[in-house]
Amino acid sequence: MKNMKPVLLEVNANPSMRIDHEQEVAPGVFEAVPSPVDEEVKVAVIRDTLRLVDPGLKRNIHSRSATAGKSGETGEEEEEEIWEAGEAEASTEHNLPPICLKQVFPKYAKQFSHLLVVEQVAALFIRFLGIKGTMKLGPTGFRTFIRNCKLCNSNLTMASADILYIDITRRWNLVGGDRGETGMCLQAFMDAFLYLAERKYRSLPLCAQVQALVDFCQAQLEATDEKRLGSVCGITEPVTSHPEGARSDPAIRSPINRGTTKTAPASPLPPARNRQFVNGLSSQGIL
Repeated sequence: MKNMKPVLLEVNANPSMRIDHEQEVAPGVFEAVPSPVDEEVKVAVIRDTLRLVDPGLKRNIHSRSATAGKSGETGEEEEEEIWEAGEAEASTEHNLPPICLKQVFPKYAKQFSHLLVVEQVAALFIRFLGIKGTMKLGPTGFRTFIRNCKLCNSNLTMASADILYIDITRRWNLVGGDRGETGMCLQAFMDAFLYLAERKYRSLPLCAQVQALVDFCQAQLEATDEKRLGSVCGITEPVTSHPEGARSDPAIRSPINRGTTKTAPASPLPPARNRQFVNGLSSQGIL
């Protein structure tokens, strides 16, 4: 929470709703018998979940009455039946035990909004993993993160970043028991990110430090992506802007000087990139 009080939230994507379990009634013979503990816990969970989904029984009563009124078939007897059914539901709700579940999201979305910064840091971690399917960041990936986000300055050199990577990764691998695996896990990356945020924004509180560093890294990466996109467009634009008759094929005579044959200058691109470049032009109908 904002007061640094931790709250444990458990999310089960595929919970079991069985209220019985198998019991050995004879040697090698198993039979499903009711489980009092499962019945007490799971029935209450399902009941409270349904009450959270639609807690306003009076709203249901009014909606039924409005629907019946629009159909034009509302009579005094029908209205009495609707209200009697609503009162029965209300009395049933009143007799139920107090609800034990609490609606966390979106009711308390503002209180937990600062936790969204964790997802942003995780997105940075995933971006620099490099190899698909890996869950640990290597030293090269961490150096790329520092360099691309322009976090190196007089206070943090690349050598200091390497030492930070080694210290934090070693500590978290010892805590997690992953002595045989190498690399920086997400928790270690978060620890390093907090350290970098604290050094860069000393005057801000902790949450503001992390958010400021996230915004700074995202801005640097967006600028890099735009620069790369601009460089790619700069390669293709001079070719695509040629008139339809001015082709770079040396076997085709120039439409301006029909008496001479002009050869396109040699491409400065490496052979592999040159082939990709030519294939791209062919797919666009230019070659």
